[in-house]
Amino acid sequence: MKKEKYWYKLDNAGKIFPAVSKDDRSNVFRLSFYIDEIVDKDILELAVNKVLPRFETFAVQLKNGLFWNYFGANTHQFRVEEEPAVLCEYFKPVKNYGFLFKVYYLDNKITLETFHALTDGSGALAFLKSVTYHYFKLRGFKIEHENKILSEKPYSKKESEDNFISNYDKDKRRNLQEEKAYKLSGESFNHHWVMFVKAKVDTKQLIQVVKTKYKATITQYVTALLAYCIYKETVDFVSNKKPLKIFVPVNLRPYFDSVTLRNFSLYIKASYPSHRNDYTFENMLEMTKEQFVDQLDKDKLQSRISSLVGYEKNPIIRILPLVLKTIAFKIGYYVLGDSISSCSISNLGIVDLPKDMMEKISDVDFANSGYGLAMTLISMGSFTNIIMTSPLKDLSIINQMISLMVKEGIDVTIDTNYKEGYDEIL
Repeated sequence: MKKEKYWYKLDNAGKIFPAVSKDDRSNVFRLSFYIDEIVDKDILELAVNKVLPRFETFAVQLKNGLFWNYFGANTHQFRVEEEPAVLCEYFKPVKNYGFLFKVYYLDNKITLETFHALTDGSGALAFLKSVTYHYFKLRGFKIEHENKILSEKPYSKKESEDNFISNYDKDKRRNLQEEKAYKLSGESFNHHWVMFVKAKVDTKQLIQVVKTKYKATITQYVTALLAYCIYKETVDFVSNKKPLKIFVPVNLRPYFDSVTLRNFSLYIKASYPSHRNDYTFENMLEMTKEQFVDQLDKDKLQSRISSLVGYEKNPIIRILPLVLKTIAFKIGYYVLGDSISSCSISNLGIVDLPKDMMEKISDVDFANSGYGLAMTLISMGSFTNIIMTSPLKDLSIINQMISLMVKEGIDVTIDTNYKEGYDEIL
């Protein structure tokens, strides 16, 4: 039985985002479904409001306590909006009836943009699938859910559990101090505009190259490919004192038997020293494989969880009032977050939809807004979308990545929000 009134502490990953988010670092990510008809705004709004009571962790608003931010129940009617031109734009919840997510419509596209304090990609995808399912039902279509739509399953308290806390072990804490990372630099677009480039590839072709030729996983392959393109296309990386470090979030749910809808992911990293000038794609891939195997170990993941939660449980941190915690979070984010990462890659995996929905959804987007270059992957049906977003005007790394995939015999279809001249007018 769900509570009528409820509140939550922010999870360990979510606590940092209210303190460090701003116009040029929104910490908002996007998921979109392209359906087989023009979206009816009113029915979409009905669908969101029908689903929200089932998703208790989404029906919240951010509150300021004396010592911590927390989530309180949000009973406002949700309003959908037409999709704006700026991808993953920073938004103030006070102007969104307190909600920490947006639902947009544009032609045949339904888009969910989510503030990362609320959830991660897995939680957001479950919500978008449920909203789209109910949209089709309200439109009068007969859609079988096949037990793949969360809103059609009984509510479980485990969906709202903070699994960082439940998997904390004080005896497994370790030092997380890291050296700073090489940073991509260059001229940025104005008005916080973010370039979006989607490379749609045939999944079978991609797997043939990745698994047969390179004996790797898709995430290992694209991580090494991005690293190699940065090595080839930048003029200041070689001999730089800082290593290239690509952060890759890992969904922790399969490792810890979790079904939470809250944040439950950790970054592993692929690191490449900058003193070498003899890198090949092949040796970068071997380095990537070794580092992934080393870090994707349940005991090591739990050790990192315990270390992160340990900061939160530090007696000095706990007694600080929220205003001082916010300052501490900003400093900590620079020391342990932003400065130690060059860029990121996030693979959300396969979108598992009921057959009736698969017939009505033609495409899917998953995009991240980062301070620099960010790559995301998502698969559905026979295709995989590799999406690159960047506020930087330089296209060379993205072009090089696409060229190398084509040389491997992978068919690539490009879609982008970039047009000739944008680098001049934006």
